[in-house]
Amino acid sequence: MPLAPRTVSARPPAREPSAHPVPWGRAWIVALGAILLVTIAIRYAEPVRDGDFFWQMAYGRQLLERGTLIPDHTLYSWTPTDGGTLYCAWIPEILLHLAYQAGGLAPLFAFRYLCILAFVAAVFLLARRLGIARHPLVGLIALLGALMSDSAAYIKPEIFSYVFMTAFVAVWMKLRLGGEKAWRWSYLFPAILLVWVNSHGGFIFGVFFLGLMFAGEMLNMVACQEQALPARVRRHLIYALALSALAILATPYGIRYPLHLLRGLPSRSDEEWRMVRAYLSVFDPRVGHLYYAQYFAAACLLLLALLWRKTRPGLDWAIVLVNAGFAFVYTKYLRSTYYWVPVFGLTAVLLLARRPALLWPSGRKVAAALGAAVCLLALFFGGRAGYMNLASPTSARWCGFGISYQNPVEEAEYIAAHLADRRLGNDYGGGGYLLWRLAPKTRVMIDPRSFPFRAWLPKYQEFANGRAVEAFLQEFPCEVFCINLTYERATTWFLRDPRWKMAFYGPSAAVFVRNDVPFPESENRAAAGIAQIRSASQALYVFRFALALNDWTTAERLLARMESHFRFPGQRRQMRAMRDLYEATRAYERQDYAEAARRLETCRRGEVIRDDNLLVQAYHRLAVAAWSRGDDRAALGASRAALNVRPDDLSALYNASVIQWYLEARDGAAGARAATADPLPLGARSMSWRDGLRAFLARTEGQPAIREAVRSNAARILAGEYAGRPDLVLPGP
Repeated sequence: MPLAPRTVSARPPAREPSAHPVPWGRAWIVALGAILLVTIAIRYAEPVRDGDFFWQMAYGRQLLERGTLIPDHTLYSWTPTDGGTLYCAWIPEILLHLAYQAGGLAPLFAFRYLCILAFVAAVFLLARRLGIARHPLVGLIALLGALMSDSAAYIKPEIFSYVFMTAFVAVWMKLRLGGEKAWRWSYLFPAILLVWVNSHGGFIFGVFFLGLMFAGEMLNMVACQEQALPARVRRHLIYALALSALAILATPYGIRYPLHLLRGLPSRSDEEWRMVRAYLSVFDPRVGHLYYAQYFAAACLLLLALLWRKTRPGLDWAIVLVNAGFAFVYTKYLRSTYYWVPVFGLTAVLLLARRPALLWPSGRKVAAALGAAVCLLALFFGGRAGYMNLASPTSARWCGFGISYQNPVEEAEYIAAHLADRRLGNDYGGGGYLLWRLAPKTRVMIDPRSFPFRAWLPKYQEFANGRAVEAFLQEFPCEVFCINLTYERATTWFLRDPRWKMAFYGPSAAVFVRNDVPFPESENRAAAGIAQIRSASQALYVFRFALALNDWTTAERLLARMESHFRFPGQRRQMRAMRDLYEATRAYERQDYAEAARRLETCRRGEVIRDDNLLVQAYHRLAVAAWSRGDDRAALGASRAALNVRPDDLSALYNASVIQWYLEARDGAAGARAATADPLPLGARSMSWRDGLRAFLARTEGQPAIREAVRSNAARILAGEYAGRPDLVLPGP
């Protein structure tokens, strides 16, 4: 028998009230609201994170100055660039530039808070309309969503996509709750999309949402009519979707833009994906303590609990389909996590309103227990997020405002004052700020736009990892290089190469200058901002760099600042490790190698900060000193210790092998037993002195850094042709 047609009155036009009175007093929503607002205030009190904000502002400035909506990608760099990428974000670029011109960073930080609070407001307004605003789970849903929004909280076009996605889902809720008259709301989809497509490439997720939502609503019409939209609303929704298809063409590029995005997404190289942290999965261990995976699990469990039911109305396929699609998007990349936030938040509230028997207990004791449990869970999530932002923020961030240390602010001023007319090399992350600050007089090598440089990104990646540095600089010759201190291998290369001098360094980066380029040399090459550094993680890189320069004054000043300002337990452990490293380095300089090794071993055991290079050097010095004074057992112990730290150290392998051979040859059977009782350590296995020398010869073949006389000694010892006490070797610095 065919189903009877659904009447207009089947759905309440205004709200879906509960079957039982809500037993929640105002205290619950006040408590959860306080937790929520304090968490947001602390969690999103952070500086401008990366350089994207600055190159986006540079684009906004370019668009206004040239009177165009199409930016020129080739203006800012001297390296080979691809200018063919279609990039359409002119609305936020111009707005960000104008806002900064009007009030600096302050209005932009306020804007970030407003965007996060827009989602929170959408959740509570929907809950209020449904009559469940006092339910504790509403506060928990809003809190989870706010914490899941971290990847949207960059001050750049992404945050506009976050707001537009929230608006899309809110309009959907209007369609579902407004009855027959709600059809007017459907025309907000093309209106919002018209702005969105000119703001950020994330509009494709808005299109994805419209497709999933429409498919789910059509499925409801067949499989669950109780949840289906009224016929008039469905009809106008189809018209609105047709207009939305036209809206995505309304950009300066026309139809070429969406087609370009669809073609370009899978064409990104593996090197490009690896370079940008935003393209990691939420399950990648490198994500750190942002807890995306835990929030994902909590949100999924909550949705499953709200969706489960034994009685009619049946399963809401639109909610299931949209959540499933965007839950997958959430797990794919950090950059795409925030698109699920409004979908999860608003649909969870809608589902909550349909579950009075399960989630709205009539007894006050049961209600109090549930409310307390929800508050404790909110305190856990919110308190942990706030604590981690205060005590252990991710690299180059802190709890507060300003510009993060990924952006070389003081270093850019030095370049502008003294080296602006020179060809500038720079790291990927810092290029955005340098581009904005130094253009047009100085062009950059690379910057976080990434798309103009795809042809040679793999070569840059090799350079950034400290490999093929010289080959890279030969292909891309520059006179000045500004490199963030987190690139420790590359900065070490610059420090050791005699063709470069370190001219200046600050809280973010070091400025190296080629020998033939004049610059104002002075004894004080450290920026004033180092004494006021606010990020414990970045301070560690600056501290290590100062030690590498033997800049004891700056190292001590920075350490004093850290010890007086960073008080959380993890930070205190870091400060103690930094103090040990400082004292170890000073001890090494005054040739107290035993004290240096003791301090460095303490650092190594603490796993907070370590310098294995210096520790191995100290053990080598101890081994040679002990060997010179005839303390052969101490020399063997020091060489073994060096191998324990670095099993691939060739000097330690040679020294330990020849000492063990010498003891065996000198002391006969007793010496052989004593010497071979503990074979040479080498990674997960051990070997005899014969195997050690064979490994040494195999690994040093063709290496000019190893003197041929040393290889000859090893070969003669193995052949039984060597007599006497061989000299030990020391590696280079």
